[in-house]
Amino acid sequence: MYFTRQIASVSLMLSILGFWQPTLAEPGNILPWRKQEIPAPWAKNRCPGGFVEKFRLSGELNHPRTFTLQKLTELRDLVKNQNPSAVTELTVSFQTGSGPRTETYYGVPLWDFINNEKAGGGLEPRNPGQNSKNAFLRQYILVEATDCYGAVVAIGEIHPNFENKSILVAFAKKASDGTVQLLTDEGFARLVVPGDRAGGRYISNIRNIVVLSAPPSPLEVKDFRYP
Repeated sequence: MYFTRQIASVSLMLSILGFWQPTLAEPGNILPWRKQEIPAPWAKNRCPGGFVEKFRLSGELNHPRTFTLQKLTELRDLVKNQNPSAVTELTVSFQTGSGPRTETYYGVPLWDFINNEKAGGGLEPRNPGQNSKNAFLRQYILVEATDCYGAVVAIGEIHPNFENKSILVAFAKKASDGTVQLLTDEGFARLVVPGDRAGGRYISNIRNIVVLSAPPSPLEVKDFRYP
């Protein structure tokens, strides 16, 4: 009889525990093996692709701005008036998925686009790392298209004291008949990177140009010890 009571007691305890055990249907239940879906910061940043009428310049610079075709052409004229030797026309050859391509583009030099007072107003490094010497050499420019395709250009590539590459934010190109025409199927603005053998960084349909800094190195002192 004692043994029977023990079985009954154990059964009662198991029933109580089973009754209070949370089920998968309960909204507050978070099981240790259940993955929590945390949306990424860019999850709401849709990528429909296609033509846009403006793009945003932002990030680590003094004057974030929004540019339309009119503002971009006005900036090109301003840069040319301030510096007649500024490169605002480039003939480039590059490889595409459909074969080699040669074009002549017109636009604003990326360096002037970042630094001119009527545009970015100059660099403002905000993540210089442990050694702030030449902090701008840690900076890079992310150019993003409407379909979220993107590529980067290091500041050292376009800085006059370093590679001094004449990269353009272009808004027009020379047609087959020699006339200058606004870009159409490439969006109103695209990146032009002379010297690149492939056209992977020739971003079309630009919607964002963002200046950023490389994060601090994840390496520790122990990582530099050699046997």
